[in-house]
Amino acid sequence: MSPPANIDDLARDQDTEALVGGGLRRASRDLGLSHYPHTETAPQFRYTPIDQTVSPGAPVSLKCSAVGSPPPVITWTRDQQPLPPSHRTSVGSFRTALGQVVSHVNLSDVTVREGGSYTCTAHNAHGAQAHSSRLNVYGPPFVRAMPNVTAVAGEDVKLWCPAGGYPVPAVSWRREGRSLPSSIRQEVLSNGTLLVRTASHEDAGRYSCVVTGRQGQTAASHTFLHVLKPPEIDTFTFRAGLEEGRRTQLSCMVTGGDLPITINWLKDGRHLQHDPDLESKQVSDFSKVLVFKRLQEHHSGTYTCEAANAAASVNHTATLKVRVSPRWVVEPGGSTALVDSTVVMDCSARGHPQPVITWMKAPGNTKRDFQPLVVDGLRSSQASNGSLILQNTKTSDAGWYLCRAANSVGKPISKAVQLTVHAPARVMTEGGRVTGHAGQVVTVTCEATGDDPLTLTWLRHHAPISPGHRATIRESEGGGVVRAVLEMHSVTAADAGPYTCRASNPHGDHSQVFDVAIIEPPTPPSNVEVSEVTSRSAVVTWRLPQPAAVTIQYKAAAEDEMWASHGRNVSVGQWAASHVLTGLSPHLTYVVRLMAHNDLGVSLPSPTQLFTTTEEAPSGAPRDVRVAAGGPRSLLVTWRAPDTRLTHGTLRGYTLALRRQNLQGHFTFITRPVIDLGGVEQYEVRGLVPASLYEVAVRAFTRAGPGPLSSPRIVDSTSHDAPSCSPAGVSCRGSGRGGVRVWWSPPSTSCVHAPVSGYTIVATPTRHVHSSGDSSAWEVNTTNLEKNLDSLPPATNISVRVKAFNEVGFSPPSRPVFCVTEDDVPGPPEGVRAVVTGPTTLLVTWSPPRPHTGTILHYTLYSSRDEQVAIRDVVGAGGSEATWRELSGLTPASRVQVWVTANTVAGEGTPSPRITAIPNPKPSYTPAAVGGGRTWHVGVGAGVTLGCRGLGSPSPTTSWMRGGVAVTSGQLMQLLPGGDLHLTAVRESNNYTCWARSSAGVDTLTHQVVALTPPAAPSLSLSHASHHALNLTITSASDGGAPILGYTVHHRGRAGEWVEVEVAPGVSGVVVRGLPCGAPHHVYLTAWNSQGASAPSPVLVANTLGSPPGRPEPERLVEVNSTCVTLRLYAWPELGCPIQSWKVELGTEDDGATWTPLHSRVTLDTTDLGVCDLASASWHLLRVTASSTAGDTTVVYRVATTDGAGGSIAAESVQEVLMSGVGGPGGWLDAHIVAGVVSALLLATAFIICVCVAVRRRRYGGYRQGDSVDEKGGSGEDDNARNSELTRAHLYSPTPTKKPRGSLASLKTQDDTSDPYEICPYATFRYHPQ
Repeated sequence: MSPPANIDDLARDQDTEALVGGGLRRASRDLGLSHYPHTETAPQFRYTPIDQTVSPGAPVSLKCSAVGSPPPVITWTRDQQPLPPSHRTSVGSFRTALGQVVSHVNLSDVTVREGGSYTCTAHNAHGAQAHSSRLNVYGPPFVRAMPNVTAVAGEDVKLWCPAGGYPVPAVSWRREGRSLPSSIRQEVLSNGTLLVRTASHEDAGRYSCVVTGRQGQTAASHTFLHVLKPPEIDTFTFRAGLEEGRRTQLSCMVTGGDLPITINWLKDGRHLQHDPDLESKQVSDFSKVLVFKRLQEHHSGTYTCEAANAAASVNHTATLKVRVSPRWVVEPGGSTALVDSTVVMDCSARGHPQPVITWMKAPGNTKRDFQPLVVDGLRSSQASNGSLILQNTKTSDAGWYLCRAANSVGKPISKAVQLTVHAPARVMTEGGRVTGHAGQVVTVTCEATGDDPLTLTWLRHHAPISPGHRATIRESEGGGVVRAVLEMHSVTAADAGPYTCRASNPHGDHSQVFDVAIIEPPTPPSNVEVSEVTSRSAVVTWRLPQPAAVTIQYKAAAEDEMWASHGRNVSVGQWAASHVLTGLSPHLTYVVRLMAHNDLGVSLPSPTQLFTTTEEAPSGAPRDVRVAAGGPRSLLVTWRAPDTRLTHGTLRGYTLALRRQNLQGHFTFITRPVIDLGGVEQYEVRGLVPASLYEVAVRAFTRAGPGPLSSPRIVDSTSHDAPSCSPAGVSCRGSGRGGVRVWWSPPSTSCVHAPVSGYTIVATPTRHVHSSGDSSAWEVNTTNLEKNLDSLPPATNISVRVKAFNEVGFSPPSRPVFCVTEDDVPGPPEGVRAVVTGPTTLLVTWSPPRPHTGTILHYTLYSSRDEQVAIRDVVGAGGSEATWRELSGLTPASRVQVWVTANTVAGEGTPSPRITAIPNPKPSYTPAAVGGGRTWHVGVGAGVTLGCRGLGSPSPTTSWMRGGVAVTSGQLMQLLPGGDLHLTAVRESNNYTCWARSSAGVDTLTHQVVALTPPAAPSLSLSHASHHALNLTITSASDGGAPILGYTVHHRGRAGEWVEVEVAPGVSGVVVRGLPCGAPHHVYLTAWNSQGASAPSPVLVANTLGSPPGRPEPERLVEVNSTCVTLRLYAWPELGCPIQSWKVELGTEDDGATWTPLHSRVTLDTTDLGVCDLASASWHLLRVTASSTAGDTTVVYRVATTDGAGGSIAAESVQEVLMSGVGGPGGWLDAHIVAGVVSALLLATAFIICVCVAVRRRRYGGYRQGDSVDEKGGSGEDDNARNSELTRAHLYSPTPTKKPRGSLASLKTQDDTSDPYEICPYATFRYHPQ
């Protein structure tokens, strides 16, 4: 069971309804809602509790947090009732620093009675929000006491059953002994609540809630439902046209509703205040009258009658408007204003209806004969409160004004006021420039207006001008205007300057300035300067002692250009002191001169000034951009410089933009210096994806920035390459006699750089097979994803690899998979012979058939006696390897013919040749050595039993010989009872002969034991190297008696991890790709067969093509000014390997120089790099390191910044230096001297190391280059043990990430003694490409 879901449901359960102005409203508890607009927010929960189920006695904590403005108040209820006080219940709340209000209920040692629905409600003045969660406590069911419920007739009502206990009990309702629901208006909801729709008086009564637990326990509680009818109010209104001073009344009659009913009057939503002119009288229980004894202005408003009973509260409202005559709010008063100002004449009145205010103006200066004032809305306007607003006041606006307020009630009111307007002094003549010629008369006129007394005064240098023989002032007046004329005779240049005419009266002052210019023959402009030079403009400034027009002449500073033919003129008016020259060309030196001219002539030219416009980024793109494939992983880009007219500066370099076509992403930028300004530039971009389309564009840049990319972007493809990974999922299985079925999946599309043309399957038997062909491997091509290989040796384990190929070459071979071909029908047994062993017995022996075609299940011996039907005798059934059988019961002196066949799962093979023998009685018979002499292929260290048994009469004795030496039982060989020889651990290949001797003769049987070993160490040599690959030549050695199944190339770079490359058998070379440019690489090779991996080849140390970055020329790399050093890192020379990044550090010349990193990784897209904020006219140290895969190159420069004027403090501002052992300025040496000293030290060190190595090698008794294991001093057992240890290391741990003790990969090279993964075999050599 759960309570209603939100606060609306709670309100719906508890509210009743009432009429509001003819409608309904809720009579619920106050939620703090306001009728006025506000900026605060209603509460919002930030944390609420969840449903919980606990056992009795457990502690429980419930928490709610909410935010709102103002901060909300949080209250708790349980089953819609306030929490009862208890020593086990505590409720608290607090407010956090972030404004959250947190409230919690802590229950200690809960009982089943504490279970129920807990509701936390957050409310403030703007709303409320509630959340409920259920606390279930294991225990029997119960029902809390239920309060009585009052409902409104005609509305739905819900009866809530506050049940508890867990598991949750079932809820049912009863009324007067009857189960509910009993009609369609009643329904029990899923949470146990009883819903009664459209409640009426017949629904009133006692309701019981009964809960039943799962074990049958029951509990019940009761409530009484009361259904009441809300009040109804008869409508009422006020009579229209009520004026102040009259009487009226208003009656409120309640026509319906259950008693008792309370009736109240409200004005404007508030209870009536004490008023002697207003009285409220209760006429009866159903009526109340409101009496107005004398209506006043303040009685206007809304009057509400509110009637309420226990069911609801209703109201009705009527509006009273009292008619009131006009009265002043702001009474008009007189005003004073100045000409051209704005004046506001106040006038405001109130009344009901609202009075209309009108303005009138009297003609002349008398206060009579007022006429309506025309308000045009421009100079005059009327405010909303009735005030008159006059703008740009004139003297004509002065006079008497009348403000009148009137409505339809009572008499209008009015008042006359006077407006006075004063005119301040004002000079009417506009000031300006007055020009006169030297020696003549200059006249300046000044006119002014304003109220009297008005005075005009001429001033120069802030002092009044006194009339004299060269200056006179004539004054006159007329038409309201005062005039003053200043005349100056025989003027000179000293009379030039500003003259001020000032007018004044009691209401203000006003003046105008006249600039008098005296024209004389001009002199050349002086102090000519050029500043604010940009790429397209420059500012020219000058000074002139007298007013004159100026002509600016400028041209390019080429020596062969004359002013008359190439100069450009710009005219500037008088009094100008500067001009902006525009339309200039970037990065061009100009010469400029100025000439002054007026009506009297032209001056001589001023001294010339030189200036150079700044550079701009190029507006043109490089031309003739072409892209060609430089290889599978490179593109060769060529281009020519932009048109010189579009470079706008000295080209400093180019930026190549590159990205794969059809791939979303940004361009990769590579910055290169200018190599050939007038010729063709080119650059090879390496490290690309084969057979891929690339968008390539080039842009040039100057010191001002980069220009546009070449357009259209050239698209070209890198050339195709062989697949870089092998086919996936290679599998195989035997298929028929001598057949294998192979299937696979294509290589990953990311590895295929051209369409795959087909696949090559390489099948190699794990043992030598005697066949007509010379090759030990089978290669078959196909275009399918599966292939059947036929004509393979039967019953043979086959190593299968698959290679993909296209028009360029082959992919690496897949890792080998192994499968066994099925058995074939065997050939005839070999060496069949028949030996007479008695008058009625015959011994038949043979050897297994060759070649091996499968496991021999048994042999069949056929014997025909005296041309009779042949008798079939099975030999070796059940897994025995018997190769002989004695026939008995023969007829003496009869002719017996015998032959033998072998049987495999494929069937019976070809019979051997037939042998004829005749048994005859003899006292003795030649002995026979039986056991099927054969060839055994055994891995070194494995055991094998060689069969041999001597038969004959008398019984022979058996013995064994190896290489002419008798064999005795020992650690490695054991003579078994019956004559067999067991080899416990085969060490070498040899022939073992079994001798059967008796007095009747001798017979022998020979077993050939071939010891199979891992291959001998192959050799590896460098064919040639490229920038990212090594072409290696493989020379194989002995295969150890079993075909070589593959090679493994192990390589690693400088202090890197070892990487293995699988190589198919039968190849003479391999290419190791994807290597860093110009870096040394250690490479060794192992071969492997069915017996394991060989010892490693001598380590080959070879470099890919390329060298570390070169040493740049300081003047190309470094540029200096007063506070910055500019580094053109892109000008750093590359020696075959691209530079990957640069590091820039700033050092000090103090003792113990320290370096501060400025840029730890500068990438290839960088153009000019600035190191700024340096002290001017001082020395600074810069250390720059260029890094590539071939190594790092570091240069140190001592750089002198210039002074503020651009002067250098040293003859060479950039000096390349190297650190010596002593810090400070004295610790810097010239690079060439230091290089020579270091070279001598290195040569001496190398000589000492060579001497030490030679002495040590004399003392070392270990392996030397070219030594075999047998040549090492010591016992042969020790040699074999060490050789076995080396072999096992590479057999079981071919990957040198973990190096077992004794493996070659665990030794260290002399050039990297700190690397635990370096290898150092017997012989190493280094290859340096030319």
